[in-house]
Amino acid sequence: MVEDDVLKHLQTLQRGDAQPGVDSCRVSMPVQHPWGKPYCLVEWTTCQDADARRQVVPADSTPLEIARVVAAHVPGRRIMLNGEPIQPPRANARRRSARAA
Repeated sequence: MVEDDVLKHLQTLQRGDAQPGVDSCRVSMPVQHPWGKPYCLVEWTTCQDADARRQVVPADSTPLEIARVVAAHVPGRRIMLNGEPIQPPRANARRRSARAA
C-alpha cells in the first residue's frame, strides 16, 4: 500500500531528526473535479499529538514525494470547526497574587 511506503520513507528521512515521528498516515484515492488537476488528501498523526494534519498532494505523487511533504510540514494555527482559533496554553504564564497587585 502507498501508506506503508510513505511510512518507510519517513523513517529514513527523519532518522536523527528532533521532530516527533509520524504515528499513522492515510492517503486518499485520487479526486478529480471538473476543473483543475487530480489530487490526493494525505492525513497523518504524530506520536506526541493526537490531532490529524492534512495536506493535498498531486495525484501522481510518488510515496517518496509524499513523505517529503509530510516531513517538511510546519504546523500552523489551529482552527476549530466554528472558525475560531484555538489558543495554545502559555508556558510561562504566572498568576498574580492579590498582595502583588
